[in-house]
Amino acid sequence: MGQFSVGANTIPAEEVEAAAVAQIKTVLVSPEAIASVCVLLTRNGAPVDEPSAVLALVKLGGVWEQLFPVERRRIVHLMIERVDLFPGGLKVKWRELGWKDLIGEFSPESIGAERVAMEVPA
Repeated sequence: MGQFSVGANTIPAEEVEAAAVAQIKTVLVSPEAIASVCVLLTRNGAPVDEPSAVLALVKLGGVWEQLFPVERRRIVHLMIERVDLFPGGLKVKWRELGWKDLIGEFSPESIGAERVAMEVPA
């Protein structure tokens, strides 16, 4: 991987990636954060069923570490449009349509939900 410069400091790309993934994991385990995402999507013309979204994404958050690395990478690219670095932190710009797709993909009875069940050991 590479490095990123923030002011006079250089940050390894692995640290930036780890921080962005930590943001995703924080959202996935917080029903309140998921509800906020649903409100944002609905406000921008992409209505979603909030209870189904909360169930789907909390379940995904619970099995995140057991997913294959390629699946985690695909989800990260689906959810994140851009990461902006600044001294003392980073700001993740979410890909709104990616969230909607992810919610649909991991809703109960979906292929994504079945795939998660298959990847995670019982």
